[in-house]
Amino acid sequence: MKAAWRSLPLFLALVLVAGAARAGAAGGADRSGVGGRVLGEAAPLPAAGVYAYQLADLSVRKVLTDPKGNFLFQDLPKGLYKIIAHKPGFIPVVVMLTRTAAQNYQFVELQLAERPAAAGAAASQEEDFWLARSRIPGDVLRDMDQGERSGVQLVRFEPADAGRRLNLEQLGVQTGFRTDFQAMTGVDQIAAADGLVSGAGVGIKGKVGQMQVGVRGSFWQLNGSPASIGGATGAGQARALSLDLAHGNSSRITVSSLSNRLAGRDEGRDAGPMDFEHYKLNWTQEVGENGRSELSAQYTAESNFHRRGPVSPLAIPQASQTWWLEGAYTTTLGDRNMLQTGLRYRERQFGLSAASRPGDLPVSESIDAYGHGGVSVRPAVLLEYGLYSTLSDGSLSLMPQGGIVLQLGGDWQARAGASRRVMEGKRLEPDFLPSLFEETDLCEQGSSACYQVGLSRRLGEDESLSFSASHREIGETLRLYFNNEIFDQSESLYLVRGDSLPEMRIELAKKLSPQILTRLESSIAAGGGGAFLAADRRTYENQVRYMVTSLDTQFLGSSTGVFVAFHHLSQELQPTGGKGSAAEVDLERLRLQLTQDLGFLMDLTADWAVQLNMELSRGTMTSRSDDELRRRLMGGIAVKF
Repeated sequence: MKAAWRSLPLFLALVLVAGAARAGAAGGADRSGVGGRVLGEAAPLPAAGVYAYQLADLSVRKVLTDPKGNFLFQDLPKGLYKIIAHKPGFIPVVVMLTRTAAQNYQFVELQLAERPAAAGAAASQEEDFWLARSRIPGDVLRDMDQGERSGVQLVRFEPADAGRRLNLEQLGVQTGFRTDFQAMTGVDQIAAADGLVSGAGVGIKGKVGQMQVGVRGSFWQLNGSPASIGGATGAGQARALSLDLAHGNSSRITVSSLSNRLAGRDEGRDAGPMDFEHYKLNWTQEVGENGRSELSAQYTAESNFHRRGPVSPLAIPQASQTWWLEGAYTTTLGDRNMLQTGLRYRERQFGLSAASRPGDLPVSESIDAYGHGGVSVRPAVLLEYGLYSTLSDGSLSLMPQGGIVLQLGGDWQARAGASRRVMEGKRLEPDFLPSLFEETDLCEQGSSACYQVGLSRRLGEDESLSFSASHREIGETLRLYFNNEIFDQSESLYLVRGDSLPEMRIELAKKLSPQILTRLESSIAAGGGGAFLAADRRTYENQVRYMVTSLDTQFLGSSTGVFVAFHHLSQELQPTGGKGSAAEVDLERLRLQLTQDLGFLMDLTADWAVQLNMELSRGTMTSRSDDELRRRLMGGIAVKF
């Protein structure tokens, strides 16, 4: 690790120190006035006009935004103001602002929507444009209109160039694309003892005619030290690619692929390399005025990915292939009703190997038919209902669900819901459903019963607060992942049939000051009690606990981001009958990520940023007895242009 610290570029440390120093100066008492940023639909707007119109004496001040979309009115006297942002081709925005003292500093962010220029554009957007102009004082309007007229230029095309330009205009082709690139490298002792990890990612987003196009890809490489005998992983690669095509808000197609491979694992003598491939196609389309249909297809092939060792549920396959097809239709019935129906089919083949023949492989099939909706009985009361039915290997189960949402006074909202399987055929083996903690609702998949209550409040534009509690009874075998990175796949817990899992969750978004935004998320759960047959043919009783907490803070004045996260996972697998010792998982991880925008420190033509990621991990995993402190240190750059 000492060598890794010495290898960090010196300018990285200087940038972070200088950013912190300027952040303190920017937030000090010597700064006054009104500052902020003007945004378009996809990026900051340079050279946009911002007006401060004082209602008391009808005075007007005007500034232009810089290349980052930032503006500042220095020493703006106290009073009531209209802050107006405008740029030709966009719908102007007007906000009211009260100044209590000239020495105060206030931050305002304004976002402008593009004004439709083509014939047949949406009438609502044109109405928004004229509605905004009606709120703007006449002297400001005159200045805006002069700016629009001065921005119109007559361009003469050469014959060789005219045909190409006119064809592009007729086709409505716009070539404004945004690109972001990220590259990182560092030392990793968590995934591999004394390993080196490096990677890069690129994203492209833009619009061609009426089609919005997005492409994103990434590649990561892990190289473990050959001398690190007993490390969790020797070497690995991870590749991801996605394509997103959207035609306005009416139609969208998304195609994605993910390919991972890890070698040199120590979790079993015959485990071999770990492979995982996933491909997904998703299509959505508006149907009529109130309907939307969706179709999704997925294919997954894995080997040695979900089963970690001999103390794993027998229901988790050593290798498998899975097909997943799903279709859904959503519609609104009048002003008070919403209804969604869907059908899901899944087929999985188990026990794959090079010598296996497709006809000899065990196959599991399931069909899910579901429907749920909501009806507003009063303006402040919403009733929810639904029914899930599953036909799996000849066994049928039904799960009705219901809920209520109450709109309370003072922007408070209360929610309660319940679902429970009321009919279920007997199956010898439970199904296996890998799940990601941040994305999967276990009440819909994997639970035989689920009860939830919650209370939330919207405090402002960037502020909110919510509390929730849930109690789940697990009906299937799950491996719950707390990290979606392939090199951290061991950060997970098993949930098995018969487990009960109470959970508490809190989310808080707060603007600590005009320049500081923070978001806190925390989940705590403890439960278990289920028994399962493991791959070593022994029966275990399961007990699990976890705490997942993260704090994300943005310092707008210095363009600095700080992200801190802490995970504590615990699982005890006690053999039934009291014979033998308990298999145990007890992991802790602390993560600190710092991001600094270099545009705050120097004048750059593109958005450059540096990032530093530090992680500490301690704990034991199944079939490992060490409790050493493992480290990960990575640094890199990111640019948007």
